[in-house]
Amino acid sequence: MSEPTHHASPARLLALHATNTVRVRKAFAKSIIENTIDKAEVAAEERAFATLLTYGVVSCSGTLDEIIDMNLRSPKDIQPDVRDALRLSTYELIFLKKSSYACVDQGVELVRSFAPQAAGLANAVLRKIARSAADFPWGDTEKDMAALARKYGYPLWMVARIFKERGPEESMRFLEATEEPAPIFIGANPFAASDRQVEELLLSADPTTVPYGVPGCFLTTESSHVIKSDALKKGRALVSDAAAQVVARISTPVGGKPFLEVGSGRGTKTILLQGNAFRAYGVPAHIFALDVHEFKQRILEQRMGAFNIPMVEAITGDATKLDGISELPALFAGALIDAPCSGLGTLRRHPEQRWRTTQANITALAQLGTTLLSSVSERIEPGGFIVYSTCTVMREENEDVITRFLQSPQGSDYSVVSLEGQLPNEFVSCVTPEGYLRSMPQRGGADGHFAAKLRRAVR
Repeated sequence: MSEPTHHASPARLLALHATNTVRVRKAFAKSIIENTIDKAEVAAEERAFATLLTYGVVSCSGTLDEIIDMNLRSPKDIQPDVRDALRLSTYELIFLKKSSYACVDQGVELVRSFAPQAAGLANAVLRKIARSAADFPWGDTEKDMAALARKYGYPLWMVARIFKERGPEESMRFLEATEEPAPIFIGANPFAASDRQVEELLLSADPTTVPYGVPGCFLTTESSHVIKSDALKKGRALVSDAAAQVVARISTPVGGKPFLEVGSGRGTKTILLQGNAFRAYGVPAHIFALDVHEFKQRILEQRMGAFNIPMVEAITGDATKLDGISELPALFAGALIDAPCSGLGTLRRHPEQRWRTTQANITALAQLGTTLLSSVSERIEPGGFIVYSTCTVMREENEDVITRFLQSPQGSDYSVVSLEGQLPNEFVSCVTPEGYLRSMPQRGGADGHFAAKLRRAVR
């Protein structure tokens, strides 16, 4: 039997395949990990290390490329697959502080596994990086914004903009929070089980489970046990971040009345919204769940059945052109616009957004948000409300959109409903001077979300 041509570890080979797939397909790291690493027939420790490497490399990809390029004569000549392998070893050297001998050796073996001719190049580059790793991030992070961005694996423009908008203390908490895995929050579904029943099932799987914020929301720590527990079977509960559950609470539909959900996606907030209506009024609302993607609407319909959620109509259509959607009623008692956004409040769950987002993206998304708000505003009955929500921390996509709308002819009928005194204790500090919800990612806590509630005047 011939000897293997390389000796790369199973975890690193899995991570290499996963990060390569994320890059080539422009996919989400979470889904690739679930479909590859989680199903791999290797030891649990190998799967855990592969997951750590994959999330780390995807999160810090731009910084890793900067470091690799600093140690190449001609960065453009390196093959993308070779760069993928170098990113893994560079992440281990720089961010995990692993042994330089092991990192260099394994990096070379990774490259040898698919490009033996590039093994020498990998060896030379990784040795150079190993020699300078101790001095990373190569600058004073208290004085040098580039060094600070490098330390946390962020684009410089993004860190600079967050610091300008949110100040140093809040920005540092943001950077530190997004270095850790997101906690798991669970939302109970009152159509399948009571909040108390869900809590008891969660406690049996994770004794550290605690209620968090709104009714039916729970924070757990033993996520692997909870995901497999009876609490999440038969539609009793679902995984949803606490801030998203607060947004759904702010947006509680009026029981029996028509309600428009824009950007319903796969229906997570739809489930929460209808559950809140049932808790508040004893009867569900009539929710029209609108999304521009037909495949998401098919998934939503399946989930409504699985969770036993009544009175939800899934509709495919463009919310900027509501007049062209014949299935919708003329007016709604309320609406939630879950606006498309950069997602920078959920980087712990979607690390690829850190390097895929550009400032031009943010401006375009903010313009789309304004258009959506203007469109929906014309279909709200007098006395009805709109909640405009995102999962980003950028002012341009949040506060600026609301300001621009309120100053427009369409917004002249609307005023802000202050959320002061309406939020649970965990979110009291997240109310802005204008009365909006603005949460930043917290260590061990919720993601970053924004919500503004606007009410139409009765003339």
